[in-house]
Amino acid sequence: MLILIIFIAMLAIMSILWGNRTFSVKTLNQMIYHLVVPCDGTDQGIFKDWFLNCGPQAMLLTLGWYVIFYHTPLQFLLDYQGWLIFIFVFGTILYALINYQIISYVLDMIRVSRLYEEHYVDPRTVELEFPSKRNLIHIYLESVENTYLSKEDGGQEENNYIRELGTLAKKEVNFSHHDLIGGSHTVEGTQWTIASMVAQEAGIPLLFPLTKDKYNTESPFLPGCYTMGEILEKQGYQNEILMGSDANFACTSNFYKQHGHFKIVDIESAKKSGRLPEDYHVFWGFEDKKVFEFAREDITKMAQSKQPFCMELVTIDTHTPDGYICEDCKHDYDQQYANVIRCQSKQVEQFILWCQKQPWYENTTIVITGDHNSMSEKFFTHLDKNYLRTPYNCFINCDAKIENNKNRDFAIFDFYPTILACMGVKIKGERLGLGTNLLSGQKTLMEQYGFKKLNSEIKKRSRFYKHKLVKK
Repeated sequence: MLILIIFIAMLAIMSILWGNRTFSVKTLNQMIYHLVVPCDGTDQGIFKDWFLNCGPQAMLLTLGWYVIFYHTPLQFLLDYQGWLIFIFVFGTILYALINYQIISYVLDMIRVSRLYEEHYVDPRTVELEFPSKRNLIHIYLESVENTYLSKEDGGQEENNYIRELGTLAKKEVNFSHHDLIGGSHTVEGTQWTIASMVAQEAGIPLLFPLTKDKYNTESPFLPGCYTMGEILEKQGYQNEILMGSDANFACTSNFYKQHGHFKIVDIESAKKSGRLPEDYHVFWGFEDKKVFEFAREDITKMAQSKQPFCMELVTIDTHTPDGYICEDCKHDYDQQYANVIRCQSKQVEQFILWCQKQPWYENTTIVITGDHNSMSEKFFTHLDKNYLRTPYNCFINCDAKIENNKNRDFAIFDFYPTILACMGVKIKGERLGLGTNLLSGQKTLMEQYGFKKLNSEIKKRSRFYKHKLVKK
């Protein structure tokens, strides 16, 4: 029994260390979210990586403990083994509490914020003017951040892994925290994919309260918010989201079905429609090469309609821990992750070049955003400690006057009104949700209060968020 307790404690420590190397995000809010929503469709490679990097090490350490205490002069410590095990287990629990900021989370739940009461702007009440109805293509790039750029362009790499994306950002519009290619500060509740989507399309972070009730594919998802998809649907747009993974993962399908009635194309629907064989499955579903192939087909069909269209694409090949090598990826670097990132940049460039040759291109705004910073922490051990990692962003064919896009302090939820403004939409008051139109002369909430103050308020318990937006 004592050996089992030691093994469990060792496994817990190894799992935390593995998690820190594999997932840079160590926030309890994200863990709580994934505890209450469906996580079917997760790449099995993550579980394999955990097992190989945690199980054998925990067993060896337990065996070492057994040998030291039972077969060496340290046997006299067995008289104190109860206390030693108590101290070890207590230390493990304390390590977990500190690592996942559980104590600070509990303190935040005691404190109440009035951030939403004072600053949330309900998009339903905002006057929006569409001088013309431009198409929108929004590409969410999994884990693509500006760190991958060369230092001359604003990154931290000797090799410019995303030089094509860098060229696009310099040629088109990039919103940056400095003079070079940059991006948004990462606030609580925006650090994973669906959280980033909610922030960019609803103007709020994603912070579900801990509850005994589990979400399923039919559960109401933020019924109190009003999103970009709903705004465009009301204006007669046809909405579609295309991804290579399972859209039910993390309630992504709930968000898009309930907010804008998006047509959802994912691994399951691609099989049902005959686009993929029934037994097809790589990585999280199907690779990004096919995402862009299917996008070309679907956009061509949508463009033939008299309705304007909104197409959202979600890539997955660059997901932690090492990404997915497709048949187009070259092996220019020693690290697999670097090769996948390089391949992603080229794939996006080829897709944009295709768009530029289409008859609908001039009437289409294209937005490219990294959904969040990469979680593959082991890839970033060489960084300057003072370097601020930011998700990539690029706005193409902006139908608005371009100014105020450099040296800004902003969060990713400021993209909600900014994307609409780049489509030529006039927004009375220049604010939606917690977001501020970055092309306007208004300060963002982060510029008003600073990152630390704003992030602190977001972390606190909000009655408005719980009862008006989540409606729990």
